[in-house]
Amino acid sequence: LMDPAEVPQLQWADPVSSSPRVYGRKQWRAVCKVLGNDNLLAEILVRLPPNPSSLPRASVVCKRWLGILSDPEFLKRFRKHHRKPPLLGFFEGYANRFAPVMDSPDRITASCFSMPKSSTPYSDHREYMGCRHGLAVLVNKQDRKTFVWDPLTGRQHSVDFPPGLDDAFTGNFCMWRAAVLCADAEDGHVHGDCFLSPFKLVLLCCGGYNTQAFCSVYDSVSGVWGGVFSTAVSRIISLLRPSILVGNALCWLISGGDILVFDLECQSLDVIEKPAFYYVTDGCFQILRMEGGGLGLAVLLDLTIQLWERKSNSDGVVGWVLLKKTIPLEGMFPRRMNSVRIVGYDEDTNVIVLTSMTGNFTLQLDSMQLKHIVKRNNICYDPFYPYTNFYTAGYIKARTGI
Repeated sequence: LMDPAEVPQLQWADPVSSSPRVYGRKQWRAVCKVLGNDNLLAEILVRLPPNPSSLPRASVVCKRWLGILSDPEFLKRFRKHHRKPPLLGFFEGYANRFAPVMDSPDRITASCFSMPKSSTPYSDHREYMGCRHGLAVLVNKQDRKTFVWDPLTGRQHSVDFPPGLDDAFTGNFCMWRAAVLCADAEDGHVHGDCFLSPFKLVLLCCGGYNTQAFCSVYDSVSGVWGGVFSTAVSRIISLLRPSILVGNALCWLISGGDILVFDLECQSLDVIEKPAFYYVTDGCFQILRMEGGGLGLAVLLDLTIQLWERKSNSDGVVGWVLLKKTIPLEGMFPRRMNSVRIVGYDEDTNVIVLTSMTGNFTLQLDSMQLKHIVKRNNICYDPFYPYTNFYTAGYIKARTGI
């Protein structure tokens, strides 16, 4: 027989403690213990969605929550946790206005991102050239100046054209393009205030009767432009496309489908020819950043998008490969459209912008989700430049006055 001391003792539940009322009180005490600890509460709040309305709504709960949410260290953790900022909308190039894409309550009104104006009346000829890492770049060709602008705060840097390019092309017809990127890669460019971080500004010029492309890089740390790099081109740089960052290279679409590539690490400027001969306009080409981080190209043909990617073959030779995946656009729009063109692309969310007779649409190339963002009764070829950022800091700043 088993010794009585070795007989397992059954643990009977306390009938009082198992009642719903007592269990509810225990649960409430546990919740209060968590919410009473600032560190544990911050761990919960940092997991709120990165949408513009998330932190402002949470900040009105009480002063304690507002204090946590407005702490710069918390905002840094919030951005680091989510890493990828949401796509807030697009800047329309020629119209110089902002087109929001998010639905209420996260929709940002166009007036929140008014483009900067010159202090001298009737002398402002700034052209929007693109946005990256929360910074936008504009060019004033008449005054030979570039502007790096933070749409969230309204602050801006003014940088004169590099002397080498300015002197070489004064009085000559040339096409100017520009790109900006944050030079501080800490936390993958999600450290929040890239305006206060070092940045690089790349100015591109297609001159010499459009047979040569030249570029130079400005470093905000040293405050000087680097040397001028050049390469031969067959046609002008497309005015309908901003640069696309693929790895360490900035890529521009050349009119006709070829791609101009500036390698920031190797400091070289080269041309990659398009994968096949197409009888289509520039509005049918779009440079892509592929899922693996490589260079891709979308070609719109008869309401079908073909996808190409640069890959290495068995011999290590890099070339274009036509992917099996195609994107049929017919039937995706509210009604059949015979004329559809590509006017924009966001490299971070893999979203392209299409224009048609009923307005502009965004198409997420992975989920195939189509969204009507601008309604109009005519087709508009204005370029759309994406703007992604964590807009929460702007709300918190407005509420706290800091």
